[in-house]
Amino acid sequence: MENYIVEVVTPFQPPSSDASLVLFADENVYTGHAEVLKYLMRCSQYALKNKTYLVSGMIEHDDNLCLSLFNPRGKAICRQAALHLSLAQANHLEPEDEVQVIPTELGNLYLCVDEDIYHPQTMRTAALKGADTILSLQQLDPAFDTPEQLLETAWNASQSNNVYVVNITSRGAAVTCPVPVTRARDGYLVKRTGIYPVRFGLNMKRLDEIREGLQLMESINPALAVQYADELGGGW
Repeated sequence: MENYIVEVVTPFQPPSSDASLVLFADENVYTGHAEVLKYLMRCSQYALKNKTYLVSGMIEHDDNLCLSLFNPRGKAICRQAALHLSLAQANHLEPEDEVQVIPTELGNLYLCVDEDIYHPQTMRTAALKGADTILSLQQLDPAFDTPEQLLETAWNASQSNNVYVVNITSRGAAVTCPVPVTRARDGYLVKRTGIYPVRFGLNMKRLDEIREGLQLMESINPALAVQYADELGGGW
């Protein structure tokens, strides 16, 4: 799909009829077997009813902090756990060791969980595995949610890896992209806003055109990704 519409909405707010991908701006972390099961069931029903891909809010599942991706048939097609944890999270949770990039008709998606956005190697691994769009949800203290922080994380990931990044925090959503995508040449499709819904389009054809001129290392040397398969978390 060359172009598609994405919306960031408050939990379970109905999307527009033409939205192909929805992300919940959900400040909660769902815990406990019964609560998590109920929440995921609602997410599944939402995706099916609205015929859209859906990125859930955060859940604690099997000692991991996770995000889930549902397809338009309501099926959970990815459970991505955090690779990095805060000190508080590390007291009761375990980190994951694999970056999963999910192929869809919208392109290749990566779910970036909370602290992982602070680790450039995680974004690089996703890009090496073919990610087109990184979908990032953070439990971030508003005191640290500054333009500088966004520049150092999501914006930097877009410029370094030629990917779109959708970043959601308690202060709102922002969308970054490679600088040549935007007319303003600033690398922001959407600057941080807490007014929902946040609606925008992703132009995959334009992204591919830019990548042709700004190739990643694996395009220059395809053997690189194979050589470091173990460090990149398998899946090659």
